[in-house]
Amino acid sequence: MATEEQRLMDLARTVPAILLLVGTSGKAVANIKCARELFAGKKWGFDDSDDPESPPSNTDRGGNGSVGGEPVETTTTGGGDHSGSGVPSKSKTTGGSQAQASLLRGVSVDSGGYWADVLASALAPGEGHLPVAYREITRLVSLHAEAGHVFVNCAARLGLHPDDDDDDGNGARIGLQPDRAARWKRWMDLREAAVCHAHDALLALSSAAAAATAAEDFLRWRSNESPRREGWRSAARQLVKDARRSLGEATDAARLMRDAVLCEFFVTWVILTRA
Repeated sequence: MATEEQRLMDLARTVPAILLLVGTSGKAVANIKCARELFAGKKWGFDDSDDPESPPSNTDRGGNGSVGGEPVETTTTGGGDHSGSGVPSKSKTTGGSQAQASLLRGVSVDSGGYWADVLASALAPGEGHLPVAYREITRLVSLHAEAGHVFVNCAARLGLHPDDDDDDGNGARIGLQPDRAARWKRWMDLREAAVCHAHDALLALSSAAAAATAAEDFLRWRSNESPRREGWRSAARQLVKDARRSLGEATDAARLMRDAVLCEFFVTWVILTRA
């Protein structure tokens, strides 16, 4: 093989390593999972027992938010009342009317500042779970795009494209090679699928961030004297529930993106090894 061809082949062989990096990265999914834990129904007072990733303790709750005999963690600031100042400590209460009332109460209006801070921690530009997950998926998309650009250009110059048919030595075209064409079609389909799934994941993360930001605003700027303060609490809880649902969609999309890229990794190796 000529020196130039060897250089191009060596460059093309770096592409599977990049695809493997993208396809096995778990940072985005891990951060989305952490954010979902912050938005869990057991913390905010809504039922998420139908969520396969909910903690096992939630399986004792019915659709009306009641609980069984398991302990429930409630937030208090010492004497049992919510002052809204500082980070509440956690105390245990057993099942029965006190535990049910605690869970049904959900987000206490009087401790809204604490819960707003919980939401703000997930949204923090630097280390918040949502921005970190968004940046990581964006980074993986960029790596994926660059790898594809390198591979397509190297393949074109090496004559690996399905339309780069050889001739029979007399200038006559042999014709399209079916196996090569099928492999390239599979490769392009997988690339398109990875990009679509990444787009879905980013959209779902944006939706979750919008809902969480709105919930934070509800909790941080609500007035204790407002005659509609119970409505503020209900609205905040619903927004958090919406954010959690969007994060579930983001998780699914991110995993599908990784699966598509891993499949692309194998197809890329097949194209190179059969060149």
